[in-house]
Amino acid sequence: MVDSGLAMSAVMTTTPCPVQPNGRRVPGCRGREAHGFQQRWLERLAFGPTPADDQLVQLWLGIFPVSWRQLPDLDPLQRQVDTIRRHLTGTYADLLQAMVADPALQVSLNGLRSNRNQPNENFARELLELFSLGEGHYSEKDVMEAARALTGYRRESDGGLRIDPSRHDDGTKTILGRSARFDGPLLVAWLCEQPATSINIVRRLWPSLVGPLPVKGRIETIARDWRQQQLSLPWLISTLRRSPEARAARGQRVDSPISLVTRSLALLGSRHPDAFAISRQQLTDMGQPPFDPPSVKGWPTNTEWINLRWFDGRRRGLQALVADEEVWAARKPPELLLPDLTPIPPLTLSLPTPPSRESFGLLFSDPVWNLS
Repeated sequence: MVDSGLAMSAVMTTTPCPVQPNGRRVPGCRGREAHGFQQRWLERLAFGPTPADDQLVQLWLGIFPVSWRQLPDLDPLQRQVDTIRRHLTGTYADLLQAMVADPALQVSLNGLRSNRNQPNENFARELLELFSLGEGHYSEKDVMEAARALTGYRRESDGGLRIDPSRHDDGTKTILGRSARFDGPLLVAWLCEQPATSINIVRRLWPSLVGPLPVKGRIETIARDWRQQQLSLPWLISTLRRSPEARAARGQRVDSPISLVTRSLALLGSRHPDAFAISRQQLTDMGQPPFDPPSVKGWPTNTEWINLRWFDGRRRGLQALVADEEVWAARKPPELLLPDLTPIPPLTLSLPTPPSRESFGLLFSDPVWNLS
């Protein structure tokens, strides 16, 4: 079995942009560096070595979104991806602890500017609203006190974070009715004890893994059972994917553009560099450029992707892959395109069928290809 951390470093490592004598980076270099990073991520999602794990990483990148444009360099993104991968078999409490100490998330949410004299509430607010309790389950006082608990993080020369005692507020804070000398780890542990946290995270994952939100009380029931499993991530993912609602919604959930593109690449079997360059470019028109979410809330999910402009981008983007001569010449498709490729039968062709250029074009333009 390939060590996931080493594999990620080998595939995703980037060369930093050179610096000019005036201290500025070479113009355009940072964008090219980011484009290469995005393309290597798409290649990994499509071809591995561990695509199933990387698809889960992509799922959690939607929960803890960071744009490369917010960062001074790409090393924090590399670290975030590696960190999420290491925690896929753990608990949500452990993952959230790691994300609170994550350089990419801290930089993107102004966490490193927060000190005992001037606590910055941005990171604290998103921690309570998006990463744990959910809207309506905390007060403004809780935000202010949580901000005090999160003061003092500083980025080290090796790129990691540590808490600088001289910048951290180590006084007593009162958060959700409990008074203690909260710091980041103690705050996260306290938040993960709250039933609202498990409910909020199940609700946020549901559209991507299951589909339309269920009847009242169903999410609360799964969240309660998840708490009994100590917030195990493998248990939650498996439970949502195997739920009766997921089976009933098969063929009704709209796939994300990144998932759509990478499974299209995998089916086509072309690892030509043009395939990943075209995919990266076209994903912008589809609404989901990798590592560039529209907001701290992440990307749309399920039916939120139903947008005429974005769907036209999907059609044009996949057709561009099929039309490119270099990509097509490098293809290694299966012997037949089989019926199990789609959750329901396509509208424009019958499966099974030989993997001709025409059949790929019909499949990739079929509305059913967008569903999972």
